[in-house]
Amino acid sequence: MNLYLSGILFFLFPLSIFAQLDSIPFGRVTYIQTANTEGDASKNGFTTLLFNNAQSIYIHNSAPKQDSSFSSGEYIYSNIFGDNEGFPILKIHGARKLYCKIICPSFSKNHCIVTDTFGTIPWILHPEHKRFGQYDCRRATGKYRGRDYEAWYTLDIPIPTGPFKLGGLPGLILEAQTLDGIVKFQFSSLEISPNIHGLIKMPSGKDIHMSQAAFNADFDAFNKSLLEMAKSKGVEVTITPFETIELNTEN
Repeated sequence: MNLYLSGILFFLFPLSIFAQLDSIPFGRVTYIQTANTEGDASKNGFTTLLFNNAQSIYIHNSAPKQDSSFSSGEYIYSNIFGDNEGFPILKIHGARKLYCKIICPSFSKNHCIVTDTFGTIPWILHPEHKRFGQYDCRRATGKYRGRDYEAWYTLDIPIPTGPFKLGGLPGLILEAQTLDGIVKFQFSSLEISPNIHGLIKMPSGKDIHMSQAAFNADFDAFNKSLLEMAKSKGVEVTITPFETIELNTEN
């Protein structure tokens, strides 16, 4: 009898927490992000995904809080941008929409918000299983923004989100990496509780009402105008964009 009752309670608890549809999270995953890409190296380290049934937010906890700059070699100058919120990525699951906090010097001295599409990866589901803590996970592979990913998701938590902008699987992604090993989101911990600290909310910053793809195109044009201005004044300048996790804006 006791075993029967405990089984009933076990299933009632997830059903009650999955019913939440507001900004209060009922789950938190901690990952260790490692991206061997110059454009994302400053965000590497511990990251957090807060989630409920309707939405989730991915936060780079180890990202610098403030901007800094340095010079390396002759006439080479680099900026490292910081954010006290950790460059959050808000995901609205049902609407398949992302709101991403980024640096946007051509629009504002402050951080900006751009939109993107969520859950567009054409995942291939595989039969392999692996356990992460108490959770049984299944393997999936898919291509996203120029990189081939392997992801491990659990049907025990049927929430279609995961680290970074990854998502769209029938369960929560607990670990993912590119097949070449350049980008990794390693599982660290998972907590399910009605008392998770933090809120799932819109990041602060100027909403420029642009998609990520439109912003990238505008930023390229902005850099080109800087080069032309410098050239017109007889100054030789080279702008080298750092490689990032996303190699393109397709998919």
